[in-house]
Amino acid sequence: MMLTAVLALTLAGAPELPTAPFAASDGKTYALGQTLAGARLTVLVFFTRTCPIMRAHDERVVALARRYAEKGVQVLLVNSEAEATVAGATKDAADRHYPFPILVDAEGALARALDVRFATMAVVFDATGKVRYRGGIDGDKLHVRPESPFYLADALDALLAGGAPKETETKALGCILRLK
Repeated sequence: MMLTAVLALTLAGAPELPTAPFAASDGKTYALGQTLAGARLTVLVFFTRTCPIMRAHDERVVALARRYAEKGVQVLLVNSEAEATVAGATKDAADRHYPFPILVDAEGALARALDVRFATMAVVFDATGKVRYRGGIDGDKLHVRPESPFYLADALDALLAGGAPKETETKALGCILRLK
């Protein structure tokens, strides 16, 4: 099923994203069409507060967001779990010192539209809404090592240089999202 969804995303160019805006941990709402058009690239990283794999990758995602911000890349986390709330997302963002917001997708609409099933799954969009990369942040699970392949950064570097990522899809090693 995942391959079918990925093929549909690739063939269609841009997935059919939810049009309703998402409330976020920074007190703003994000309508994805406008949000995607406002940056060269947008990275959505799917999040759950209880996933130890996500927690292991917090520093790496924060560093990535800071490194690529000046290059026109925005990073947003998305909590698609059934119990996701704005209050919980606000607390998580503050506790974890995230420099980016957590969007609340408690209905799981965005996760379903993108066929995302795991926390730490990243989806990179260009400004037109086309999916350019989907997969893991890197090749690590709980022990983040500097020598591990950093799939997401490699994809961003290739896209910013005007090319295509060497790997457009990799495996996400996170926890299963609990959708409604």
